[in-house]
Amino acid sequence: MDRLKDFIDKNRNAFNEVELPDGHFERFIEKLERQEAKSVRMRRWHWWTIPAVAAAVALLLYWQFPFFAEVVGKKQPYVCELHSEISELHSYYSMEIEEILMEMEEKSAQSDSPAAKELLEAGLHIRNSCRQFDMKVLPTLPCSDEGVFAVNQQYRNSLNSLQILKKKMK
Repeated sequence: MDRLKDFIDKNRNAFNEVELPDGHFERFIEKLERQEAKSVRMRRWHWWTIPAVAAAVALLLYWQFPFFAEVVGKKQPYVCELHSEISELHSYYSMEIEEILMEMEEKSAQSDSPAAKELLEAGLHIRNSCRQFDMKVLPTLPCSDEGVFAVNQQYRNSLNSLQILKKKMK
C-alpha cells in the first residue's frame, strides 16, 4: 500500500495530464442515475419482502414448535410423555392376543368338535371388543397414569379371558 501511494505521489503530474474521452462525464452521470434508480427499486423490494419473510418464519415457528403457540396465546394439543408407554402396552397385548388366537385356530382346525369352534368364536369376539376399545376409547383416554391403567386393565382382562378359553379348548 505504501509503495502504491509513493508511486502516485511521485507521478502526480502524469495522472493529472490524462485526458478523458469525449462524453465521459455524461456517461458517468447517466450511470450514477441508473444506479440510484436501481437502489430505489431495491429499497421498495425490501420494504415488501422483509415483512413477508418475517410472517413466513412466524408461521413456521407456530406450526413446528408447540411452546411458541403458547407464547402467542393459543394452545396446541400436547403429546404426553406416557404416549409411548401406552403404545408399547398396546403392542405387547395385541401380540399376545394374536398368538393365543393362532393357537386356538390350530386346535380348532385339528378337532372337529362344535365346542372348539364356539370357543374360537368367543376368542374372536374378545379380539373384536379390543379393536372397538382401540377405535373408540383409546383416543379419548387421558394422558396420565389413569390412561395407562385403563389400557392395562382392558387388555389384561381380555388376555386372561383368552387364556381361560384356550385351556378349555384342550
